[in-house]
Amino acid sequence: MRLMVGIGLALLAAACASNPIQGGPRPPQGPGPGGTPFGFWDRDAEGSVDAEFRSYITRMYNAGDEAKARKTLETDGFACKDGNRPDGHPVPGLECERIYAFNDDVHAWTVEFWPNERKPRAHYARTHIRDTTKYYKEKRG
Repeated sequence: MRLMVGIGLALLAAACASNPIQGGPRPPQGPGPGGTPFGFWDRDAEGSVDAEFRSYITRMYNAGDEAKARKTLETDGFACKDGNRPDGHPVPGLECERIYAFNDDVHAWTVEFWPNERKPRAHYARTHIRDTTKYYKEKRG
């Protein structure tokens, strides 16, 4: 649920902004400077990038590795928040996300460390948005 809200906010920000790039600099293809694999997100299938990212995160980190994960993920351009925040609903002990939007595509990598879970949750999502102010030439056929 939190991921969907985050993606929705990213889409809204991307749709409303006049600048075509949102969420920081373009992520690398493959591993970042800290070693986190972003995958070949601009050419591979969303499911393939997601599976590689989730597999890496669950192999690298366990419960209690939040400090190590935060350091590495922030080196790779993620924005991280700890669980000490007044969100008014349950939040993970550590939540890190990297969002990149260009043109009509939004790419989001998230990592969450939840209490009482031995492995972090990780996910990559690619969303294609359509700007209602643009004309799209549809194939007819």
